[in-house]
Amino acid sequence: MSFDAVVIGGGISGASSAQHLAAEGYRVLLVEKDDFASAATSRSGRLLHNGLRYLAPAYSPWEFLRHPGRLATALRVACQSSRTSDEFVATTPERARRMRLCFPIFKDSPFPGWQVGIGATILNLLGRRRLPLAYERHAPAAAAKLPFAKWLREPDTLDSIVQFDDYQFFWPERICMDCILDAERLGACARNYTSAIALRRSGERWLVTLRDELDGTAAEATVSAPVLLNMAGAWIDRVNGTATGASRPSRKIVAVKGVHILVQLPEECRDQGFLGINRDKEGIACFPWGGMHFVGPTETVYDGDIDDVRPLKQDIDYILDEINYLLPGIRLAPADVCHAWAGVRPITYDPALPKGRRMPFSVLHDLGAEGMPNVLSVTWAAIMFHRDSARQVVAAVRSRFPPSLPAKPIDYSARHFPENQNSPPLVHARPEIKVADIAHATRSEQAVSLVDVLYRRTGLGWNTAIPVESIRAAAQAMAGVLGWDQARTEAEIAAFDTYVTTYHHAPNRAWQA
Repeated sequence: MSFDAVVIGGGISGASSAQHLAAEGYRVLLVEKDDFASAATSRSGRLLHNGLRYLAPAYSPWEFLRHPGRLATALRVACQSSRTSDEFVATTPERARRMRLCFPIFKDSPFPGWQVGIGATILNLLGRRRLPLAYERHAPAAAAKLPFAKWLREPDTLDSIVQFDDYQFFWPERICMDCILDAERLGACARNYTSAIALRRSGERWLVTLRDELDGTAAEATVSAPVLLNMAGAWIDRVNGTATGASRPSRKIVAVKGVHILVQLPEECRDQGFLGINRDKEGIACFPWGGMHFVGPTETVYDGDIDDVRPLKQDIDYILDEINYLLPGIRLAPADVCHAWAGVRPITYDPALPKGRRMPFSVLHDLGAEGMPNVLSVTWAAIMFHRDSARQVVAAVRSRFPPSLPAKPIDYSARHFPENQNSPPLVHARPEIKVADIAHATRSEQAVSLVDVLYRRTGLGWNTAIPVESIRAAAQAMAGVLGWDQARTEAEIAAFDTYVTTYHHAPNRAWQA
């Protein structure tokens, strides 16, 4: 089969690129070797940031004066963040959640409180924000009543606490599915569990050998397209390495492992978040999430198997140690960790920076100069910039080839499960998710496992104690669509249990009980 563009990688970067290209009139194939949104997209920090933090340098207020290029980049990224958050909340409000953040500034902090205030003013002026920051700076006495303030370390050294409003992506995997479903509406073809195992240049086209990862016969097929988009995230360099008849491009990715933990905090912290700087001069956050809070991330260069990234005890201990240092009154212990997750960020490789080049985000690479003509790739594809990144991709493709079909209007609205009042809730604590939704996700959204539906199609696994009987009900709903027998259904339940235990730090099933 032939297409105008083949997109490799079904995370948010690949999904959004496929959606925008299809809207432009290109015939698009999107392939993902695992499930859609199963890697970095599902393990992101979930922050739709207003851009304020980019205007606060990490070390001193004079950092930007010594490095004016950093100031220019910070201003550009901050304004881009501001516009992006405005657009996303306006066009897809169902996928955004507002939260109130507090950020303590101590007398020994690398920058003074007034500098953050200047950043807020600049952001409002340059970003032309439609969403209010609701910026406030409180003196220590007034700050004492704020959530998290009572737990702070060394309150006598506190200079002030800054508060402002920010937004989260609610359910990033679902945002990715929104893109894919709209791409399909626009004519694109999307397949999960389909690996691109070989790339070969033939004349003016790329031949891509695909393998069905669910077919027991390891069925293969070859497709062709003049343009190839390598949006494989942490696997970008590996995919480039499968090309024959082309020189190997330079390294593009450094994989940085990030781990988060999920904990239950008092009700007074609902919709309230905390930002801090840990002892490694890196950011640490405690964000609300579905009635709970997640804390993290870690930031460690990862040279292990990127197909098998797990939250380890030392990762969790590190997060607990750092948040307890910043908020000693919170007294979080290992037993308070309900859930955890780990992923690797595909940060842009820079030999001078061990943890990669962090700004700008979503760097578009043209691999033509490196022996792979008409191959584009995006590194450090932050989820909040997925639409901007996709628009850059469309512009780059259009400069090479015109679309084959007429353009169609893109639709950014959230996709919802069909109304089914006769279907019971899967979990009584989350009545909006019905048993029928599991069957629909299996039938219409390419879900093939309990992990697919309970984490990536419904989001229940991230913040809900799923009773064993609900897991079984979900498996039976899938069995009715996929034709599983009893043995296969039981095997799927056991596989889900193993997955949660292995990849979400649940050595016992107390969190699921």
